Amino acid sequence: MKRNWYAAIILLALCVLLFRAGQYVDRTTAGMQRQLEAAYALAEQGDYPAARRAYSRAANRALRSTQILGLLVRRNILDQLNQTLAVLPPCAEADSLADLEMETQRACTQIEQVRQSFFSGF
Repeated sequence: MKRNWYAAIILLALCVLLFRAGQYVDRTTAGMQRQLEAAYALAEQGDYPAARRAYSRAANRALRSTQILGLLVRRNILDQLNQTLAVLPPCAEADSLADLEMETQRACTQIEQVRQSFFSGF
């Protein structure tokens, strides 16, 4: 009888861990998307130095989050995202707003792929 209780406790602990991991992935990816949208809004307003700083902060946040997200999602998706985010700060220039928009949309799509990579198994 005790074995059944132990199994139930272990199952409950695994369910709680999985739920918390899902919350972390959801919260982290939503935060990254908000940062990118805010940075692009700055670039549209013409504040390119602030946009470059905002894109750099978003890239640094993603790089820090990669260590934990790497345990939860496929690593190659995270590597592609980090490469895309590294390109964004130098693109925040007046003459390359179209390129910046395209790269920002690519990064948002890759962030959504990170999220889907975790939740697709459920």
